[in-house]
Formats: sequence, C-alpha cells, structure tokens
Amino acid sequence: MEWWMKRRQLPSRLRQRVRHYERQKWTTLGGEDEMELVKDLPEGLRRDIKRYLCLDLIKKVPLFQHLDDLILDNICDRVRPLVFSKDEKIIREGDPVQRMIFIVRGRIRRSQSLSKGMVATSMIEPGGFLGDELLSWCLRRPFMDRLPASSATFACVESIEAFGLDANHLRYITDHFRYKFANERLKRTARYYSSNWRTWAAVNIQLAWRRYRTRTRGPMISVTENGNSSDRRLLQYAAMFMSIRPHDHLE
Repeated sequence: MEWWMKRRQLPSRLRQRVRHYERQKWTTLGGEDEMELVKDLPEGLRRDIKRYLCLDLIKKVPLFQHLDDLILDNICDRVRPLVFSKDEKIIREGDPVQRMIFIVRGRIRRSQSLSKGMVATSMIEPGGFLGDELLSWCLRRPFMDRLPASSATFACVESIEAFGLDANHLRYITDHFRYKFANERLKRTARYYSSNWRTWAAVNIQLAWRRYRTRTRGPMISVTENGNSSDRRLLQYAAMFMSIRPHDHLE
C-alpha cells in the first residue's frame, strides 16, 4: 500500500487517512478478510462458519431480532464486516444507496438538507442502521432497477464497526421471504429504528413545540428569544414543513 501511494503521488492527507484506516481494520479484523477466507468452502460449512461469526452481531440489530432462523442464516451468509474511520463520510445525500449498514459499535451523524439552508441532524447509535431506502426499493412493485438516492449524508463521529448487506443480497432475501417483510411488527420496528423516520419525527416534534410555545407564550416572548425577527422563525417553520415524510413499502 505504501509503495502504491508513493507511486501514485497521493497527497499526505490522503496517505494519513489510508494508514489510519489500515490500522483500524487490523485492530478490528486482525488483518484478515474473513469473508474472503471462507468463500470457497463447501456451502454448508461456509454457512455454519458465517453463522457462528455473525449471528450474535446480527441479533443485536432490533430489525432482525424476531426473524426466524432460516432468514437469519441467509442474512449471515450474505453480510460482510465493515470498518469506517472517524470523520469519514459513508454516503452523501443524493448518492445511490448500494447497501444497508448496521451499526455494531460507534456513532454516526445524519445530516439532511431542508430548505433555505436549514439542515436537520440526528445521531445513529449502535443497533441502528442506515440505507433503509433499499427496503422499500426491494419490495416496491413494479420493481425498478435504479437504486434509490440517499436522503441524507452520513458521517462517522467516531470509529465505526458495522456490517453491510448489499442491495442485490437484500433483494434476494426480501424476494424469498416476502411474507416476513410484510409483517406489521417488523414494519413498526423498522420505522422506530429508521434514521429517516426518526429525523422526520424529531423535526415535526420541534415544529409542534415551537407552535405550542408561540401560541401559549407569544405575547411574553422577548425580541432576543424571538431571534430578533419573526421572519426568521417563519423560515424555520417553513424549513421544517419541507422535511419529507418517509415512505415505506407497506403504506
């Protein structure tokens, strides 16, 4: 890697980021790509090894806790471990969503553009996930080949350990076990832990609180508390109203 970076004349800042990532990957994975090591083993043996390696982590994800063993086995066989460095952007708003990512360790900041330069932010904790646009994409009928766009930018607040389920693998699982993904309990769980739904809910709670405070304390609010401008408050309201309500496949 050092030889390649020197040959390609990467700037020092990029070299430092590569070295930091390699150190973190070594610490987390022991320097080995476990999925690469087992990929050529017989299917049954590979499945059992990946179940041993991944099942406990997968069960930490609330979205997967109530799935049956057959579905969990198929998920274990298709996920792969991921490592991200602090301050790295996992995906940018508008980029195609290529995988769902399930957080095992670390926190991620979600930033979504609203309007008039306003940005809604929230944190994703361990057990949360991102890329839930793919779930709706997989279950939409008629199916569309084009990947959905990310509704927000996701950046690592600290070093992240996670595992990912690529779009084609998620589609395979949802196609073969569609009955389970039409389950009302799973729908509620997915909404509760979805970063998109949580941000939408947070924005609307803020809006409701501001409207309540204005209605009940309006005459007593000082100029300073009012941000020196009623127009500014109205812009904030408008920006919040522009926060798009997420859609899922069961609506």
